[in-house]
Amino acid sequence: MASQVADYEITSIVADDGTLPCLRARPPARLGDSATQSTIWVLGPLARTAWAVALARLEPVAAVRSKGLPNWLEAGVGEWGQRPVIWVSATVAVTGTLAAPPPDLDVPSRLRAVAAVARGAHALHEHGQIHGAICPQAVALTAPDHPGQAGLTPAAAGAADAVLAPPSLSNGETPVAQVGYPPLAYVDPQILRGEGGRWSDVWALGATIHQVVTGSAPFPGMEDLPVVQALAQLLTAPAPARRELPVAVSSLVAACLALDPADRPSTAEEVARRLDEAAANW
Repeated sequence: MASQVADYEITSIVADDGTLPCLRARPPARLGDSATQSTIWVLGPLARTAWAVALARLEPVAAVRSKGLPNWLEAGVGEWGQRPVIWVSATVAVTGTLAAPPPDLDVPSRLRAVAAVARGAHALHEHGQIHGAICPQAVALTAPDHPGQAGLTPAAAGAADAVLAPPSLSNGETPVAQVGYPPLAYVDPQILRGEGGRWSDVWALGATIHQVVTGSAPFPGMEDLPVVQALAQLLTAPAPARRELPVAVSSLVAACLALDPADRPSTAEEVARRLDEAAANW
């Protein structure tokens, strides 16, 4: 394991699926309390992303404050595993992701985690930003006593059990076109057609809900298809929500995955509210 990213001392790897490594780190003394743990996300190889492009993408996202978003400390260029990368650090203690949830994390807790990041996505949308890469590995589970976000007390911040990881930047200005992150099954067909918007994050939330509740991808085999063929499959034969799900969950998933964006929930906040209701009645 590499011991450092920039001048952050890496203490452990939280998750590394090859697309969005998540690391626990001890921040440098120049930031104050050097004993405080933080989280670093490695966003992508620098060779494929101009730093100026990455910075322009990161700054407006980092400025948004929400319990469902990390409070970013800083971003920079450095090395991870002897390769140049772009990284982002945040004052939040990530314990894992919903890509590989702990075995004891029950379904209501998973629904509440997705609700937390849905509210983070809504905050981005209200500030004119979209995430564009929501999927289970972007749902970062947090420790109950994490420091929280700027302007929030620890007790208030503890109400969110997950935060939305920063968007992938490893393909420059069009991160969703990168095979591998996010997986194609979580990419709104409208994005593949060049017509993405906040409704695309709603689609991705629906696909994420399906995965974390059923344990299976909403569109099996999608990752093995070329992008054009995958788009054709999505437009002609979208997979229905699993029938064994409670009505509140299956109807929400079906609505989020509607081909016409006008038929989807109008906001990610609405998705979060319906998830909270489903979790309470599970």
